[in-house]
Amino acid sequence: MRAKRADRVSDQFAEKIMLAVTAVNECQYCTRYHTDLAQETGVDQATIDRILENDVDGAVDDEERTALLFAQAYAEADEDPSPDAVAELRETYGPETAADVLAFVRAIYFGNLLGNSYDALKFGIRRRTRRARRCLRRGAESTQRAVERLRERCPV
Repeated sequence: MRAKRADRVSDQFAEKIMLAVTAVNECQYCTRYHTDLAQETGVDQATIDRILENDVDGAVDDEERTALLFAQAYAEADEDPSPDAVAELRETYGPETAADVLAFVRAIYFGNLLGNSYDALKFGIRRRTRRARRCLRRGAESTQRAVERLRERCPV
């Protein structure tokens, strides 16, 4: 929230940062949501597509490139970018704007983590549900066969 209120990073730039991290982490929910937000801020579809394809060099100008490359590096390194990457971010944007960029990167990384964890949980539940249904079906079939055998042996 501090980074958003500081207004050192435009909404359009922030959405590009969000998309750069999301491209690495492949969160389907964040991809959809931040693609829509990026379009609302005026980012064209070609730029969005390039960022989502991890083609930052072809997507943005020199002014934004360092931040987006940092965002990708942060995600690829599982929240542990190299000291050189952090230093370059600070040198390029200054300490305050670099802190804002890092705040946006951390926020979307956390969002990606939530979205991907939700997908994993949903997948696990779906798998267990299918397994439970198969087990119940086999149990019902087995019970049906046992009842039929009893009827054959003990006609009433």
